Amino acid sequence: MPKLPWLDKTVNHSPHVVLLGAGASLATFKNGDARGKILPLMHNLVDVVGIGELLSKHRINYKNENFEEVYNDLSEEKDLKPLSEEIEEKIFKYFSALKISEKPTIYDYLVVSLREKDAIATFNWDPLLLQAYARNSAIKKLPRLLFLHGNVGVGICEKDKTLARIEFYICHHCGHKLQPIKLLYPIKKKDYNSDPVIKDQWTTLRKYLKHAYMFTIFGYSAPTMDEAAKQLMLEVWKKNESLELTEIEIIDIKSEKEIEETWKDFTFSHHYKIYKDFFGSHIAKFPRRSCDAFAQSSLMCKFLKDNQLPKFDSIEDLHKWMKPLIDEEEKYEKDGTPFPFDGL
Repeated sequence: MPKLPWLDKTVNHSPHVVLLGAGASLATFKNGDARGKILPLMHNLVDVVGIGELLSKHRINYKNENFEEVYNDLSEEKDLKPLSEEIEEKIFKYFSALKISEKPTIYDYLVVSLREKDAIATFNWDPLLLQAYARNSAIKKLPRLLFLHGNVGVGICEKDKTLARIEFYICHHCGHKLQPIKLLYPIKKKDYNSDPVIKDQWTTLRKYLKHAYMFTIFGYSAPTMDEAAKQLMLEVWKKNESLELTEIEIIDIKSEKEIEETWKDFTFSHHYKIYKDFFGSHIAKFPRRSCDAFAQSSLMCKFLKDNQLPKFDSIEDLHKWMKPLIDEEEKYEKDGTPFPFDGL
């Protein structure tokens, strides 16, 4: 078999890209955040965030309506721009107040189970993924985070054009105050190019997808009102240099038939798996080794034992469990020692 440029011994250098939708945050925080605040979805956002009274005041019907439809109608009425801005402010305030639970969450497990070569792209406004990333920063080589619809936890330095956690308040490069980045609200024709921050996030995601070996879609339903997003990803995914070898994972509670119909344009032949929860995925079965393990089984016919990620009561215990894997990575970087895998 010819040597593949992205495969060195047992080490796969191609990225694993993870795409998060609202369902991922909901699955991670089924009982709400650390204070019990509910993670809203589009179908219940009006009630959860508490903007129903505001809409009623302006005689706007929202009962039994998806917030995407309600907001889209508002955005098309220039006279209602002040109302749209007030709604946006309330949404921003609600999401900004969300706090991660003390015990490790799925987002903690996800962040530490990927490596520096990988990327997590999220459509979600909530800051919980970013909070998980921050408290796991003792593990130095973590994946890249991308915010495709903006995020309340991220700020931008207008001078350096760099992003940082908004809680830092100032840019660590120049000392200028960080400004909140724009949230992309649910309208039928989303513009991913007009805002430079969001455009840059999408450009980076497309670069990762072009070279990805695995692509995990977690809790993202690809809504019909966001067809632009799906097409932006599909266009570059079809140009992936290893498309015939890649694997797609979809983590979703919907029926298999519905999931297969939604993502049929992305899947190559039978190269996809569907899971009901995160812990069934390849990421959780082979933490920090997802692409490496898949390459061994699919290309080398080396069938491997799962290194199933346990659930922990503390971040410290999670880090202790990960340390041997990180030690292996450091040894590979130092002297080229292959990753050890146990066979069946």
